[in-house]
Amino acid sequence: MRMFNQARWRAAISVAVLSAGVTTAVAADPVGQALDATTNANRASRDSQARIDQLDDATQAMLERYRSASWQSQQLKVYADQLEELAKGQEAERDSLQRQLTEIDRTERELLPLMLRMTQGLESIVASDLPFLHQERQERVDSIKRLMADPSASNADKFKRILEAYQIEAEYGRTLGAERTQVENRSVDVLRVGRTALFYLSTDGREAGWWDAAKSSWQPLDSQYITPVRRGLRMARETLAPDLLQLPMPQKPAGARS
Repeated sequence: MRMFNQARWRAAISVAVLSAGVTTAVAADPVGQALDATTNANRASRDSQARIDQLDDATQAMLERYRSASWQSQQLKVYADQLEELAKGQEAERDSLQRQLTEIDRTERELLPLMLRMTQGLESIVASDLPFLHQERQERVDSIKRLMADPSASNADKFKRILEAYQIEAEYGRTLGAERTQVENRSVDVLRVGRTALFYLSTDGREAGWWDAAKSSWQPLDSQYITPVRRGLRMARETLAPDLLQLPMPQKPAGARS
């Protein structure tokens, strides 16, 4: 038994000595330690680089998003500016239209009395003027009066018809005219010289006369004027070229319109 214990102690001492030798050998190996440190440093460097690469990728992604957002912001600002200018233009146009509507309403209120006065004036002209184309002119006035009483007709149509009638009346003052009518129960051809004078020639060409506005009646003319009246009728009917006419021009009655 004592021999067995001694053997065990010697074995334990041998193992301890061997372990101490290995530890001393390892601790005394600086190259191995350097390699281990380098390996650990490289591993740490790779980990750090990986983290740096991840951060760089994230930074690049954020930069691209920023650039995209900045470009979109600029485009939206340009679009917003355009919308603002458009809105200003539409607002100005709306104000202009509103002013026009107000003016139209005012014009509509003022137009009807004006048209009524113009119609009455036209009727007065026909009634007091030289007696030419009386039926035609009176029918024109009556047609306008019926139109004025028509609620379905627009003011534009009414005003247009009145202006047309005035234009026709104005044209009478710048032209020669001819018509066949009855004078003292006989058929004659009447020559109109503007709105200044009326002359007639009997259909047999033997008698001539003129309208005396002061007396509101027809008066005979000397036979020397038969030829000028005949020539004037031909000019009015455009069968003779325009030329000078030697005709007596009646005196304007006192108080007559110019």
